[in-house]
Amino acid sequence: MTTKWLTPEQAIVKANLTVTSETLKSYISEPQGKITAEEQFQALGLLFDRERLRAGKANFLQLLEPVSDENSYAEDEIDSHQLNDDDIQTSATNTVNQLEPFIFEQCKVQIVITLLPRGQTGDRPVIIAASSHGDFPVVAMLYQDELGDFPPAIVQLLDELKADFPNRQIRRNIAQTKVVKTNKAQTSQTLTRTETASSDTTKPASNTTQISLF
Repeated sequence: MTTKWLTPEQAIVKANLTVTSETLKSYISEPQGKITAEEQFQALGLLFDRERLRAGKANFLQLLEPVSDENSYAEDEIDSHQLNDDDIQTSATNTVNQLEPFIFEQCKVQIVITLLPRGQTGDRPVIIAASSHGDFPVVAMLYQDELGDFPPAIVQLLDELKADFPNRQIRRNIAQTKVVKTNKAQTSQTLTRTETASSDTTKPASNTTQISLF
């Protein structure tokens, strides 16, 4: 199958990009430091041919991963009658991960931010992890001051979490109380069985004497 050369406008439609054609053209006219135009296009899943551009051709881009229906039957290969719910969910997730292209704007990217307790210095460590396609994450560790201010949506979410802390503490206390009661009940039953067994062992046997009257 021959891959068709595309203009920037056609490439945006074919690759489902959110950037404009002016942005794509700026990659050529306005280099970003050490990042070449080829690398910028590759990040969007496009192949840039500089020779075609120099030759005056408007269609100088190609899709790195042409759209194909070859994988459309992949989900049909899974026999759902032989899988439980967890297996179906796992298989579906793996299938999606396999079908997603390695194009940043067209794949699911997971970002996890973990705020660790403040240290003695007063700085709060933060762990940031990013992953995609079910592969291992890339991780960075820094301090919250270096991270800067969170976006308003995250700030609102954290405020809701802090407001729910009293309820969460009550739920934890209730759970801990149940665990203590359960442990006490089990300990009491064990002691009772031990005392009963000990009593049966130490109880003296009664001597029975039969006297025949005739």
